[in-house]
Amino acid sequence: MATGQLACQRPRSLLHLDGAPVFLYHGLIEDPIIEGPPRKRRYWVVASQFRDHLNQIRQSRYQLILLKELWTSMGAGSHRKPVAGLTFDDGLESAYQLAYPLLLEAGAKADFFVNTSDIGLRGHLGWQQITEMQRNGMSFQSHSHNHVPLIRLSASEVKQQLRDSRRLLEDRLGCSVDFLAVPFGMVNRKIVEIARQVGYRAVCTSWCWPARAGTLTIGRVYIYRRTSTNEFSQLLGGNVLPFVVRVVRSMVMHLPNRLRLRFMPHSMLDQVTEKYP
Repeated sequence: MATGQLACQRPRSLLHLDGAPVFLYHGLIEDPIIEGPPRKRRYWVVASQFRDHLNQIRQSRYQLILLKELWTSMGAGSHRKPVAGLTFDDGLESAYQLAYPLLLEAGAKADFFVNTSDIGLRGHLGWQQITEMQRNGMSFQSHSHNHVPLIRLSASEVKQQLRDSRRLLEDRLGCSVDFLAVPFGMVNRKIVEIARQVGYRAVCTSWCWPARAGTLTIGRVYIYRRTSTNEFSQLLGGNVLPFVVRVVRSMVMHLPNRLRLRFMPHSMLDQVTEKYP
């Protein structure tokens, strides 16, 4: 199988997209009424909802694999079942408290993107939790060193953010860090080029499109609390309609979001909800 193509057993048609869905989560919560930061509440998925997603993936006979395996052409061609990926951004403590037990229960793995400056801070993963999760098959990748919009930084500052994060993770975990997820989902050619220069294989985005092996950027499917069971099933199966709807919405909001992130004072950045709407 040629690089850039992912094996998939679903039938090809004009209504289905090639590639593999890589789902993007942030925080998980137990109580949908009283928990979750108010400004980011729609991005926090209820734990029971995440369990349902894992069950849907299993019942649909998809195999969950890590990005490193999904990205390589060898990994893409070695699976009889269609494949999918799970990712979590920000390195929040709920990744250990809620997501990790559910993943173990389901026999599944996921990639966790962490800001290395936040490790050990309140509400975030600590090194002990990270190393335990890694021992049990979870993968940890870079979300840059600080959670800042990289499009606001100079080339040298971007390089330092990406290099420092990668080096720290590799030194502490003893394995290669191959993927970067850019904070706020704002990616440009400069960031991708610098990421490649400092050793990353690919940059993960929040552009809602199925992923392909060997590409410089990896699209991911954003999951909201409002994402219904039916919509998740359609996204999993590569149904073109929900992807197109999300892409159109992202295109409409991309420029306003980019301008807001570029000119907003640093003191207000923690009030910005991440990614595309």
